Amino acid sequence: MISILGGILEIKRNILPKLIKNILVIRNGALGDFILTLPVFNSLKKAFPHARIEVMGNPANLALAQGYVDGVIPSNIAGLYTLYDLRCTIPQNMRQLLGKFDLVISYNSDSEGHFIQNLRRIGIPWIINGTFSSKEKLPSPVSELLLLPLKKEGIPIFSEPPRINLSHLDRKFAQRFFHSLPNSGNKPFIIIAIHPGSGSPKKCWPIENFIQLASWTNQSLGAKIILITGPAENHITKSLHPFIESYKPMLIDKPALNHLAAILEKSTVYVGNDSGITHLSAAVGTPTLALFGPTDYRIWGPKNENVKFLQSSHQCAPCSPQQMARCPKPNCMNSISIDLVKKALLSLIPRSCKSLSNNNTNAQSFRRERHYV
Repeated sequence: MISILGGILEIKRNILPKLIKNILVIRNGALGDFILTLPVFNSLKKAFPHARIEVMGNPANLALAQGYVDGVIPSNIAGLYTLYDLRCTIPQNMRQLLGKFDLVISYNSDSEGHFIQNLRRIGIPWIINGTFSSKEKLPSPVSELLLLPLKKEGIPIFSEPPRINLSHLDRKFAQRFFHSLPNSGNKPFIIIAIHPGSGSPKKCWPIENFIQLASWTNQSLGAKIILITGPAENHITKSLHPFIESYKPMLIDKPALNHLAAILEKSTVYVGNDSGITHLSAAVGTPTLALFGPTDYRIWGPKNENVKFLQSSHQCAPCSPQQMARCPKPNCMNSISIDLVKKALLSLIPRSCKSLSNNNTNAQSFRRERHYV
């Protein structure tokens, strides 16, 4: 039996790359989920160098796949809903769209298996179901779990950290953005990008702590602050209003993600919670400070270089998704002290930044203390 399975895998490795001409990866979900899937695109690109690779997903995320895929399909396409119900008649437009693919990897939530069965009804020859349940504590990093279905099918995998490929136009956008800042023509300055939100308020460091941190970086380090808010974070913007009035930070509200990625790439340091924007910062190579409480940074955190994690030391952290959902008043994020965040942030600022005030005693005292994380 083992020899037969080995033979099948060998056929897949040596023959299928020549036969597979069109590949589709279906990846809906939030920003962080999409970025963690970039190694899947990278592995497919290397394993099937002559195939056309397309991705179907949240329209807001698709621009981040440039350089990995040859085409994008928004998941709000008409008729896609019929694939989630075996009783539905699959319309001709969906049969034509999906029927051209030789290989489909689906990461769609599909607990009853209807989506996969309907893909088979269309006649796709090779279908890989990449879904897994995140309701319990996961055994290994999410990026590895996403690659595992490919490995089981004999497809070579490349476990490189996600990396976003920015276009020349993306970088020109960021250049114009920074040139528009007040005093942008003066000597170099530190730019601290802060995203105080997350997909769940239970994963957020207290907003007053972010305000205190931002005020300190502005006063003690002479840093310019970029505040990033998302579509569902109006309540955070209201809480930040006094700080905004006093310090006049640059506000980025619901930007195009490829433009935000380019701005983050040129920032000195980024600070944020367990969120998609944190993964975005890490994936463009920006020194990133990620604050984790109920979620485990070893499972959900970005694996890129120049990322530093501060995990809550609260007795019940990290916890399972069910425990987090049941927690009436989470205190784990409160256990991450402002002083610890300041030290971690300072350790990420490159020595080459000339605008760090060497005469400031507050900054000097933090730099002298050894930092353990």
